[in-house]
Amino acid sequence: MTPLTRSADRTARAASATHGAALTFETLVEGEPVAARIRPYEDTLLRVIAGIVRLTIDARERLLGAGDEVVVPAGAPHSLASAGGEARLVTGFRSALR
Repeated sequence: MTPLTRSADRTARAASATHGAALTFETLVEGEPVAARIRPYEDTLLRVIAGIVRLTIDARERLLGAGDEVVVPAGAPHSLASAGGEARLVTGFRSALR
């Protein structure tokens, strides 16, 4: 088995384990500009791993700490920023058309 094949195999198992969601890890640094986001066809799951995240959805702001989760519905404009120091989060996307 080539390294490429082993890598693809791990990816397939990971996708199965997340029920089709694509997961990414992000680090936000206080003061860094972050562009607004919108995912028209995918719900977005955000889970804060460390720090404090300022989440704005449809012009409503809330603070999320380590362990907090929120689902941003498909089509909702939102933005993320660190509310102090460095913040880390896991972001997952899954089609809202299921």
